[in-house]
Amino acid sequence: MGSIKINSFSPRIARFLNPVAKTLDQPPPMLKPTDRSNPLFKGWGNPPTQWVEWVNQMAAKHSSIWIKAGIFDSIMSSIYEITFNHDIIYALLHFWNPKTNTFVYPWGEATVTLEDMVILGGYSVLGDSVSVCVIKADLNEKVEVMNQFRTELIRSKSKKASHFQWIQMFKAKKDEEQEHIGFLSLWLSRFVFPSTDRDALGKHVIPIAVRLSQGDKLDLATPILASIYGNLRILKKQSVNSSSSCINLLGPFRLVQIWAYERLTDIAPKTVNELQPNEPRLARWHGLNSNVSLPNLLSQMNKPDTFIWRPYVVDLKNWLQPLYYQDTDKILTDSLSLDDDLQTFARFLKPCEINWLNCKEKYLPHHVAMQFGYDQDIPGDVSSYKVKKCVNFMIPSRSFQPQVSKRYADWLKNVDSKDGENDQDLASGEKVNDSDEARSDLECVHMRKMNAEDKRDEIEMCSLRRMPNGDKETENVAKDVSRRSKDCMDIDELIKLGLELDARISKLEKVFGSLKAKDRNGVMSC
Repeated sequence: MGSIKINSFSPRIARFLNPVAKTLDQPPPMLKPTDRSNPLFKGWGNPPTQWVEWVNQMAAKHSSIWIKAGIFDSIMSSIYEITFNHDIIYALLHFWNPKTNTFVYPWGEATVTLEDMVILGGYSVLGDSVSVCVIKADLNEKVEVMNQFRTELIRSKSKKASHFQWIQMFKAKKDEEQEHIGFLSLWLSRFVFPSTDRDALGKHVIPIAVRLSQGDKLDLATPILASIYGNLRILKKQSVNSSSSCINLLGPFRLVQIWAYERLTDIAPKTVNELQPNEPRLARWHGLNSNVSLPNLLSQMNKPDTFIWRPYVVDLKNWLQPLYYQDTDKILTDSLSLDDDLQTFARFLKPCEINWLNCKEKYLPHHVAMQFGYDQDIPGDVSSYKVKKCVNFMIPSRSFQPQVSKRYADWLKNVDSKDGENDQDLASGEKVNDSDEARSDLECVHMRKMNAEDKRDEIEMCSLRRMPNGDKETENVAKDVSRRSKDCMDIDELIKLGLELDARISKLEKVFGSLKAKDRNGVMSC
């Protein structure tokens, strides 16, 4: 394991996300150059007039319901204005690969994930799917009433339910429940699932708003990410084909820009807002902009040392980290015992197909394992990937520094920036195996085991970290791992042994450092 940045590798036990490629025949990602186009970013939802005032009024009445439904942070994020930077979006687009839904850089793959939707957007990844938002019989009447209000505005002089008219209509309502549903409908239409006419409230959001008003938790993060992937695919296709036609992009691209700010520090605004108590993380970027030019943006993105793999594990004043960012490794064995936080993290790691309306995209977290704190190996094909349920699941500590395998570094050198995917790849994503087995919350993570047919160096396959020569205890453990790995060691035993080895190594490193310090101070001599 090692670092592409310093091109240095040494053996140690590795932690990969499944599936990993079994052979070196897996083709590396490929790219096509892009030309600049001029789409309409209709999903860039900055707050309309009177919105901030209305949010504060509704929060005072309904914040407990929002917390229960998992939308409190996402609603509060809507009051902040993110300045649109066209160059950043196009710099990112230059590296976008629609086949894997990742940005392919010379130093590795990265992408916007469900983790970013939860942390930056404040959306929930748990709950019922909004793609099949089922309305209970007792809520149908509420949906019909809201549709009648919408129809009333459409029949007016403006011929549509404009956002301004909608606010005026519902702020005057004495019925608190109707006002609340009206508020949620506008929030969804403006910031989450906008219509082609971004100033018109769409009918599709009303059933979702009714469910949320009852405190029902819905998975909003997944369809939002699907819309981002789908819009990047459309934009990439237009740019590759040098098309001059105007396209409407409804995805929330402000989350893509903030993703870049959080991870590519050299392109972010130099001064960041300090979070105030209870503010969402997105507030850090309110009203700020980057002045980096497009050529410099491309140059910075090509450098491996400018990318922060895990920005959310770093302590930040007045920001409450989710409970899955811990100071020690956590091993879980039963998916039924996971609380909401741990289920959320498990959901980040599952390769699957994500959908919204007519958009079906692949979600491939194993291509960007280092973003979740895992080591990166050559990603395997998910189309035939199946996993067993109820096996070990590991959450890495905040302090763990993920690395790449040597074979991944060699594989990445073959990335082709000239020849790209075919038109079919640009048009739609491959189908991902989304069976119950493949969607298991568990067995997303494994320790790399010895395979008798693997032709790599034995120590590298076992991924043992090198230790100072002459330490008999370490040598014995290393021999034990090598011997037992050949017999396909049980994953429980391998994880336990790996952590035991890491603990021993840390202890020996402290002793060795202490001895060196004493030697420098003249306490010891040869």
